[in-house]
Amino acid sequence: MSIDTTRGLQRSEHRLLLLAGDTAVACVAVVAALWIWSLTTGFSFDVFFLRRWSIFTTLIPVWVLLLAPSRRLRAGLSLEQTWRTLLGATATVAGAYLLAYFYAPRAVLPRLPALYFLWEAALLTLAWRLCYLYALSRGFMRRRALLVGDAAAAERMAALLATHAPDTEVVARFDPTATVSAASTPTATDTTLDAIVRELAVGEILLAGCTVLPTPVLQSLVRWQEQGVDVIPMTSEYEQALMRVPIADLEPDWMFTSLPEWVRARDASRAVKRLVDVVGGLLGLAVLIVCTPAVAALTLIDSGRPVFYRQRRLGAGGRGFDVIKFRTMIHAAESDGPKWAVSDDPRVTRVGRWLRRSRLDELPQVISILRGDMSIVGPRPERPEFVEQLEREVPFYRTRLMVRPGLTGWAQVNTPYGDSVDGATLKLEYDLYYIKHRSFLFDAWIVLRTVGTVMTMGGR
Repeated sequence: MSIDTTRGLQRSEHRLLLLAGDTAVACVAVVAALWIWSLTTGFSFDVFFLRRWSIFTTLIPVWVLLLAPSRRLRAGLSLEQTWRTLLGATATVAGAYLLAYFYAPRAVLPRLPALYFLWEAALLTLAWRLCYLYALSRGFMRRRALLVGDAAAAERMAALLATHAPDTEVVARFDPTATVSAASTPTATDTTLDAIVRELAVGEILLAGCTVLPTPVLQSLVRWQEQGVDVIPMTSEYEQALMRVPIADLEPDWMFTSLPEWVRARDASRAVKRLVDVVGGLLGLAVLIVCTPAVAALTLIDSGRPVFYRQRRLGAGGRGFDVIKFRTMIHAAESDGPKWAVSDDPRVTRVGRWLRRSRLDELPQVISILRGDMSIVGPRPERPEFVEQLEREVPFYRTRLMVRPGLTGWAQVNTPYGDSVDGATLKLEYDLYYIKHRSFLFDAWIVLRTVGTVMTMGGR
């Protein structure tokens, strides 16, 4: 059996292509910015000039990292989301550069090259992404998919693909149970599936909620996988498309089989992560010392004492510890018991609202990072009262306690406050995705997105 099929690009290939294009654009933007600057200042544009101002090459990895959210498949194929990511990256680089320029010696960081870079990088990136979208719309980059599963599961999968995977074209659906019951022999089912894949040039077979497959169908899938056709479970497609783990579709033994393997593999970098936490914690401590007098004065004027407050949280392994935060709520905010924090919470003071929007209320938690109770990036530590409630109502909830909690996290940069069981479930899906895929680069991306949130006062 052989197949001549149009596979299209896989998600990893999309991300790799976008990464290569963004990197090339950033390199061109740096060279173009220095060239324009040399023309306006009269410098000779030669090797010595480029070596003298090679510091501007550091803008390349920063720009590429800031564009990472737009390389998610759904964002990368949306002009609106790409444009918004471009604006955010431009604002973040401009703000960070102006801050560095303010503190650096005057001759070290001239302003014009950075402005030229931002202009060139934004325009060239937009032009490159438009070309990418045009090429995708021609069809040769699209994935041709077959959905295998019962009607209800296939419908859910089709809706997910339509919303989050515009590069995928569902060319057919195949219900193995219905076909087997209607077929006179097992061979009929096998032949039907084979005919669909062959005649429609299917490059990807998606298993939509199939827990048990008839033997002929399973054998057929194995043969097509041998021929290079990707056979992907629904949970994997969900995870790749949304960058979170689908709790409702996980098997009960998932937390004892698949997840521990991923956790052990990622734990190989624990020493490096701890070193980064200590360095980041010390830098955060310096910022805390600088900010505390101003925050304390504003808090005392607005709502009186205390400036700080402690709260019990659960960390890795379910161990309890106290977090310290700047107080943002009125006195006796929980006189009638623990409550969910919500958006526009009426219990928040005027200064507290500003602290939350800037995320400065979380800054004292660098002390917990230095103590080893927390990390810079990880699932947010939750209160014992809420953990007790949520582990009864949300499957796998205590799984997030396998790693140290973080000052910021993947759930925090993607969702608002989890002010309900449904909100906590959504945050858990992001937390499990982080636990499974955590790495130094992933942490750096989350930190940069957090910095963007702080700079734009996007906290809640």
